[in-house]
Amino acid sequence: MADEELKVLLRENIEISKESLKILKKINRGRIFGNIFTALKWTLIIGISLGTFYYIEPFFSQYLDTIKGLTSGVENTPKIGNNINSATSPDLLKKLQGLMPR
Repeated sequence: MADEELKVLLRENIEISKESLKILKKINRGRIFGNIFTALKWTLIIGISLGTFYYIEPFFSQYLDTIKGLTSGVENTPKIGNNINSATSPDLLKKLQGLMPR
């Protein structure tokens, strides 16, 4: 009797081990595919980012050049004012006032 009980327990143990092995293989397969898809996802994200930068970089450079031109123009504004003041005669204001209707 003990012999038959051991055989039954051994068969149940083997069946449970086979089921566990199937489950572990599925878990391992899912882990491998998860790693592969994670690598593909990051490759896609980095590739799209670099492609976008490559496409937008000329526009960005043009924008920076425009900003630099505007800032240099603003820096030169006092020089223009000094040139205007030195070019005008003191009588210009009186002449303009004389032209205005009263």
